[in-house]
Amino acid sequence: MGEPGERPFRMLIAGVGGQGTLTLAQIAMEVARRAGYFALQSEIHGMSQRGGAVHACLTIAPFPISTPVIMEGTGDLLVALEPLEALRYVPLLRRDAPMLVARDPVKTVAEYPPEAQLFSALAAIPGCEIVETESATRTFRFTQAAGMVLLGRTVTRLPFVRSLWEEVLTERLATKGKDTVHKNLRAFAHGVGAGADHPSPP
Repeated sequence: MGEPGERPFRMLIAGVGGQGTLTLAQIAMEVARRAGYFALQSEIHGMSQRGGAVHACLTIAPFPISTPVIMEGTGDLLVALEPLEALRYVPLLRRDAPMLVARDPVKTVAEYPPEAQLFSALAAIPGCEIVETESATRTFRFTQAAGMVLLGRTVTRLPFVRSLWEEVLTERLATKGKDTVHKNLRAFAHGVGAGADHPSPP
């Protein structure tokens, strides 16, 4: 993301219902606001019930903004909790924009493509990073662990300190109990660590 005075940063988070897609967008928006930025999130698109496609657009800037909508070829980052959903939104990204894509497919359509074909297509996209999430879901024993891992990876792509992400995440999940907060923070930390060898883009 650029320094103050530059153009807005446009982020897209995509997944299917039940993965916590909109929760991740709301956490990222609150982090940006607490860091002193302006941030807007789009309304829900698609079907938000379990299994239906859903995505959120988030625009962040150091100056007031009027819309979170991401036009074709303008997106700066895609965070995809489901690999087929990642392909759906590639046209919205600028050339070589980074993509963080969960490795674990959620096959909600009858004509879901073969995994080899799917990941071959993703690997051919410049800037695409496939994030191992299936093992994290097993390790941390909750279905939304993949989203927390990807959120941790997002820390390497945005100029907000890790402690601020953890603060917002803790407050967001506080009503679910200390155990849930702890599990989510562990999965988040796992995602941050997974990016140690991947420097942030300029």
